[in-house]
Amino acid sequence: MKFMSKAFVLVLLAALAAGCSGTWSSGGKDAQDLQIRLDQTAFTLKQWKMDGSHRSSVGGTVTIGEKPVESAVLHAGEMKRDIETDAKGKFEILLDQSLLGTAAVKVVSLDQAKVDGKPLSKEEQQQGLTASANMQIYHPITIESVTASGDNTVVKGRLLADKTASVAYFQLDKYRIAGTVKDAEGKPVKGATVWIDRDDGEGFAKSVGTDENGHYEMFYLPEEDEETNLSVRYNSVKYTLPEGKVYHLPEDTSLNIDITLPREGTVIVDKPPTLVSQTAQGALYTGMVVGLDIPTGNTDYTVTIPDAEGRFTLTLPKKTWDQHPAFLETNMTKFIEKDAPNPGDAVPSSFIEVEANAPRGIQAKDTTTK
Repeated sequence: MKFMSKAFVLVLLAALAAGCSGTWSSGGKDAQDLQIRLDQTAFTLKQWKMDGSHRSSVGGTVTIGEKPVESAVLHAGEMKRDIETDAKGKFEILLDQSLLGTAAVKVVSLDQAKVDGKPLSKEEQQQGLTASANMQIYHPITIESVTASGDNTVVKGRLLADKTASVAYFQLDKYRIAGTVKDAEGKPVKGATVWIDRDDGEGFAKSVGTDENGHYEMFYLPEEDEETNLSVRYNSVKYTLPEGKVYHLPEDTSLNIDITLPREGTVIVDKPPTLVSQTAQGALYTGMVVGLDIPTGNTDYTVTIPDAEGRFTLTLPKKTWDQHPAFLETNMTKFIEKDAPNPGDAVPSSFIEVEANAPRGIQAKDTTTK
């Protein structure tokens, strides 16, 4: 009979002990990745409401293979609140459905995470921190008609808004006030801010600091026959118009206002050449537009700005439509100097500026087929 040495027995026992109390691993070449599984990933955009009914609870599970991961910590969207999985790997998220966009659910910590009561290996933790899943909030889209027009296809669609929602499609938002600030020597002033406000403190606008050329800009929506205070803050000094003087903002136009600061004192002389005003073209437009979720530059098409009912018209090559492209929806803010589109006006696909978190891959419901 052969006997094992005491040293070998001790090594064997140590190995067995490590196997019982060490880290958990899904194992070698057959290792499986950590996954975040959401109970639902697509949600209809809703109107924000005081009672909180625009929020909904979304459940999910974190697993490796079919095994639940306990005590994994996640974040959802821009929220920094820790969401921790329970013993069954389950978690819940309170989703704000009033915000158009894509909210990513990501693992942010696996330091205390366990599978079958054992902590994850370093390799499992590193892989797990790359896991994510997306929730998308958007208006469902229906296709109401499809017609041929030469080599093109004309598609009439509609964004289906929540019946209680007030949808802000792309439209005029504000006018721009821009210009330069110079010192008494005519040199550009850098770092000054220009203010527009009323005596009651409401309806104010403030520019960012002037650049190296003394240039500033801000956006404002004047009310009818509005008289405002105009001032400049620079190096902790406030420069104002003469006492009792106000600045009249004309309606429905942008403005260029060039300001020269006084050599002495803090009063801006309210006439040329120290205060020069003139109307300017353009306005700031903002709101939602719809487009195709296809690679930029691959296909040129046009789409109309949605009307009040959410209806739009898409004109694109027939071969592109035959490939059943998905849609995207995005909020967009853009300063347009001239020829601004109105609801129902067509714009080229190059006009659309897609936000990073815009919902993509939206499949429209075709109501033209049965």
